[in-house]
Amino acid sequence: LFKAPRGCLASKFFAQLILYLLSSVTWALRVRAQPYFVCTWIPATSAPFPSIAKRSSEDRVRIMDKLFICAFWLAAAFFYAAVVQASSSGCSSCPLTYAPVVDADTGLPFYNDCVAKCQLGAGANLVPAGSRRGGNTAAAGRSASASSQPDFLKLVPAPTATNVGGEVKAETIQRFSSEGYFYVGRPGFIDKPPVDVMSAPSGDVKNATNSAAEARAKNNNGNQGGASDGPTVTLRMFYPEGDLYMKVWKQTELRALVQKHTGPKSETANLSRATVPQATGNDSTTLPARRLLGSAIYGSDDRREVTNLVYPYTAISRTSTGCTGAMVGATGRLVLTAAQCVYNNGVNPSAPVGFYSNILITPGLYRGGISNYGTHPVGLLQVHTTWSSQRLWEGNIAVIQLAYHYKACGSLGYAYTCGSSGYSLYTAGYPADKSLYTMWVQSAAVTTDVCSGSAEKVFPFDAADGQVGSPFWTTSDYMTRFVLSRGICCSGNGAVAITPTYFSMINDFTSNYILTTPTYILVGGPSRNQFVRCDTSSWVCTGTTSRTSATRFYGYPIAAQNKAAFRVPGTSLCLSLRSTTSIGNVNLYSCDTTSFNFYTNELWNIGLYNNVPVLLTDNGGFMWWGGSGVQMKTSSSCSSSTAGSCTWKVETP
Repeated sequence: LFKAPRGCLASKFFAQLILYLLSSVTWALRVRAQPYFVCTWIPATSAPFPSIAKRSSEDRVRIMDKLFICAFWLAAAFFYAAVVQASSSGCSSCPLTYAPVVDADTGLPFYNDCVAKCQLGAGANLVPAGSRRGGNTAAAGRSASASSQPDFLKLVPAPTATNVGGEVKAETIQRFSSEGYFYVGRPGFIDKPPVDVMSAPSGDVKNATNSAAEARAKNNNGNQGGASDGPTVTLRMFYPEGDLYMKVWKQTELRALVQKHTGPKSETANLSRATVPQATGNDSTTLPARRLLGSAIYGSDDRREVTNLVYPYTAISRTSTGCTGAMVGATGRLVLTAAQCVYNNGVNPSAPVGFYSNILITPGLYRGGISNYGTHPVGLLQVHTTWSSQRLWEGNIAVIQLAYHYKACGSLGYAYTCGSSGYSLYTAGYPADKSLYTMWVQSAAVTTDVCSGSAEKVFPFDAADGQVGSPFWTTSDYMTRFVLSRGICCSGNGAVAITPTYFSMINDFTSNYILTTPTYILVGGPSRNQFVRCDTSSWVCTGTTSRTSATRFYGYPIAAQNKAAFRVPGTSLCLSLRSTTSIGNVNLYSCDTTSFNFYTNELWNIGLYNNVPVLLTDNGGFMWWGGSGVQMKTSSSCSSSTAGSCTWKVETP
């Protein structure tokens, strides 16, 4: 360690700390000569604490004794924390047998005893919740203390016939535990039947006065984005696995969340901005037929068809569940829609409670089925408790994370303004009372305060089933202000406002699950003992045979699930081949991790080439292993004979 260059401060620091601890031990054994020998042996110029080396031997002994005591208690604390953590989780996996239990102290539901104890500990106070079939939410055998708790079990769909059984690993259970989310189980998905859920009235007359929106629910200080008489809960569903997570928010947590993402020092404000399209789509997809459903038209029909696909209509998207959504935010991976488009809470009686299966997003669909920007799968979605349990329409809003970043179509922004404000709006979507797969736009205006009263605002606009989830954006800045919720009576239709809480939840979702990803390791060689290590000080990447924190990367799938950019956690540095040819050095370079506008030489294709798993740049450069401690490079070729140098896989640690 002492032979390390002077720039390797970490190595010198730990070497010196070890010597301090050794000298403290010898002092404790009354070996008086050793401390002085050890400390004076280290040059003062290389010491992380130069002033210590200049002190007398007696002072050094006292200082080192204190360091030893501190180190001992730190080690004891780490050991205790590890033991407590091991005892609290106490599982490596759990079966997914559906035998639901409830925590008697909190009312939280779990699929079975093992899933609960894996998170709450072996001493959790669990009671049987009884079986749940066909929407029955009876909780047999619940204790008196539990009976006063909210019935969160009604949020948990019974497992579908195709996913009963199996097991779940501890890492999946604990995926969001640091943020207060509990793993509930793996209920799987339901199919969405083709029925009208607009609840649209008939024979209404359009309100020509265009007055301020009327709050239909009692005042709940709209900052909460939900009902004031019940707890705030969010549900997260992973696709395609079907794992369900739940968080019960404390009011203090919600206030802190809003302050974090809306305060003057917010670091996430730029996540909500709009982006223009990166490319003009040119592919076409034939889509299945959809039956026409009811509509709520007030007076004359003001909707007009979009026949020229330009921004912002390129960001308007159709969901495979028959709704409308919109690409929003700066990352190219976020879709905003209505909760009823992804989850049935019982408002649709012909389907069981649960999340809809095989949700796909098609941006820029228009003119009867021209799909200019392709169709994209969903990776993760989130709904709010006011929709999923209490069935309040003001919670009819959902956030969808695509399986990868897709920026070709552009996006709308999202924003809120507290206080009574007038909004000049546009909205576009796919109404079912018009020709198949055609996009229609209309203007609307409203004066309201989104930070008070119900989050659902009522104002006059025309709507039909299929438009549910459509964005309302302000014409001056392309910022989404409302999401179309339903047809109601009698002063207009309903739209859920972007409140401070919803704004903060969207930004928090983006920050935690789009900017931050699971960590990955690039594993190379036939023996799987070759890794890429990057130095964030010099930006140089070399080969290594040791798995360490320096070999881990965030992975961002771009435009497809087999193409990704790799970023060093905690930095804005990405693994890149900065060369116009296929041959060059692979190092770290500064990259855009807020808008995700990556250069092609920052993107790596993951797949097979000549039956060899490789990492390949768009210009034909294969990731190449030159040896441990050797600069990482690319090569213009890869074959079975050179597989030992060009074999690479992307794996979790």
